[in-house]
Amino acid sequence: MEYKYVAATSEGSAIAGVLDAENEEGAERILWDSGLTIIDLRKRIKLPPLHEAIPSLFGVKRRDVINFSRSLANLLDAGIPILRALTIQSRFGNRAFRATLTQVIAEVEKGNRLAEACAKFPAAFPHFYVFLLRTGEEVGNLSEVLKETAKHMEREMTLKSKVKRSLMYPTFVMVLAVCAIAVMMAFVVPALTMMFSEFGSDLPPMTRGLIAVSDFFQANILYMAIGVGILGVGGYVYVQTENGKRRKDRLVIRIPVVGQAVLKSGLARFCRNMSMLVGAGVTLFEALKLTAETTDNSVVAKSLANVRATVGDGKLLSQAVMLDPIFPSLMGEMIAVGEESGGLEEQLSKVSDFYEEEAERALAQVTGMLTPALTIGVGGMIGLIAVTIFSSIYSMVDCLPE
Repeated sequence: MEYKYVAATSEGSAIAGVLDAENEEGAERILWDSGLTIIDLRKRIKLPPLHEAIPSLFGVKRRDVINFSRSLANLLDAGIPILRALTIQSRFGNRAFRATLTQVIAEVEKGNRLAEACAKFPAAFPHFYVFLLRTGEEVGNLSEVLKETAKHMEREMTLKSKVKRSLMYPTFVMVLAVCAIAVMMAFVVPALTMMFSEFGSDLPPMTRGLIAVSDFFQANILYMAIGVGILGVGGYVYVQTENGKRRKDRLVIRIPVVGQAVLKSGLARFCRNMSMLVGAGVTLFEALKLTAETTDNSVVAKSLANVRATVGDGKLLSQAVMLDPIFPSLMGEMIAVGEESGGLEEQLSKVSDFYEEEAERALAQVTGMLTPALTIGVGGMIGLIAVTIFSSIYSMVDCLPE
């Protein structure tokens, strides 16, 4: 900890500064041992860097790790020692990554291997990445492992970005629709309500219902906003818990069409991870453990744990996969071909390619269904409000004396 102090020397002059100490007593002891008389001593309040305070926004990005892996592999292939290669790499990337890499270099300088140093910073280097580094260091092909890991991470990023892009337009339409309806209920309908009340004519039932909804909206908008905020924050916190994440993942998989896209994406990632690990020389049992730990979907992770237990009982991977209902039977058959031919790594990669294509088709289907459905639904709701308002205006015009 850092402490700010103001102290007097033996000659009586005042000095100020900052010192490092474990606690306040330690800071006092340092000043006394230096022959200083303490005038003021307080802990220095230091705001953490943005990448530490808000890691989700300013922390290490996956793209930084990919670029680092590729560049480090090229430097190692050029014969540059690992420590010098890391020092060169520490000059690039965003601030958060440079800060992390500086600490990694300090660990390597202490005598730790690269995998051990990276393992101390799981926010930047996940367990899967560290394990592959450790395997590459033990086998002696670190540069090759770094290149393959970068390719693997690139594929994962591409698949995730496709999922986000496919859902971006439907989400935008939904937000726009909610905002449009809120504006109409908060401003347009109340203005027309005043006109209707001044006119004093009987209003159609639909118009009266619309005005009642608008009045409720105006009277309770603050409570509604607070309620939505509480539900949003509470839902987010609950989803971060183990039970909440499991329920959310189970619900998502059960959604028609969307669930299939999410599931096939998870299956593709599972096969890709297994192919990487098996190719790196990791045992099948250990590879299943690592794959389960790095899977985002808790439902798939639970099924992988069951597969691992079945493999531990002496079954083949294909047999274990066929026993779990979450995995398509075709996947088990394709894996069995790889086991029979002795090319499990290559076959797993092919299975991953197949299910990535299936996930993309499912995503295209989701987008193709949601976009027109949302457009028709939003247009229908706004159109209904407009028709209700204008029909009331026309009915008032008909009542005017000629």
